[in-house]
Amino acid sequence: MVQRLPVIDTRANPSAPLPGMLCCETPEPSLLLASQYSAWAGFRIGIFEAASHRVNHAIESPFAVVATILKGRTRAYLHSRGTTCDFSPAHDNIGLFGPKLDVAYSRWDCEPGAERLMVELDFDELSREGDIGALLPARRSLRQDLTLRDRHLAGLLRLMGEEVRHGSPHGRLYAASLSLSLAAYLSTHHAEGGQAPVRERGRLSITQKSHVIAYVDDRLASDLDLAELAQQAGVSRFHFLRLFKNTFGTTPHRYIVDRRLAAARSMLRETTLPIAQIALATGFASQSHLSSAMRRATGLSPGVWREATAG
Repeated sequence: MVQRLPVIDTRANPSAPLPGMLCCETPEPSLLLASQYSAWAGFRIGIFEAASHRVNHAIESPFAVVATILKGRTRAYLHSRGTTCDFSPAHDNIGLFGPKLDVAYSRWDCEPGAERLMVELDFDELSREGDIGALLPARRSLRQDLTLRDRHLAGLLRLMGEEVRHGSPHGRLYAASLSLSLAAYLSTHHAEGGQAPVRERGRLSITQKSHVIAYVDDRLASDLDLAELAQQAGVSRFHFLRLFKNTFGTTPHRYIVDRRLAAARSMLRETTLPIAQIALATGFASQSHLSSAMRRATGLSPGVWREATAG
């Protein structure tokens, strides 16, 4: 008998299980809180306590899934789509189950404290948002590889895991950008038909650029969304990412952080408002979020910077 995984909107129901929790008779405990799930605005993601288990029946999902072991030692025996593997995943090992999750049998031996990260790749959502056409002119299926080793991909997944684990302090734009970057990398490097060429798409026009700058400056305190910015330029989110980087030489997220830092420094110098209030007024999630950003940019905390520039 085949067990089919239900399609669940995690953001509408933050406690809903992802495939990783359904791959064993006793669900693997989630290591994320409902608030962490609901704050994340990218591909559905889960971090679980990796538990030793064996599943003798088939598991299916309509979506491709990427998975990695974040910490701890594990050993896996898997049979999926005619391929069998028996291995101990390293820190840069990725399980790429595509074009959909389809596991006939699995057995995991995990040491206490091991953690598993899984991301469900809903390319239908990218199609609805208009990203697929800009991502690839012809839709290609992902090339399944249960023992893939890819440092860049592993690093990208860990960035996503850290962001959701910390409650997504960088906001919806960062989450969407990470998810689109994941989709682009997989489609370019791990899809059927070989490596796809990376295409440059020019730059934002003067009008598009001015609309985006004005929109960002007017809404620095808001949790800006990638779709909102792309709408100002009249293009898809993925196309916008390329155009923006070609135009500004940086990512939309980095540009907005820099604009927020400039506004925060101005308020620190020209007002006596509490630092926590300045952080919120300039779009940072908290005083500590502003402090971390300022230390990275200037080497100084907001309080020290205020004292150094006073008078």
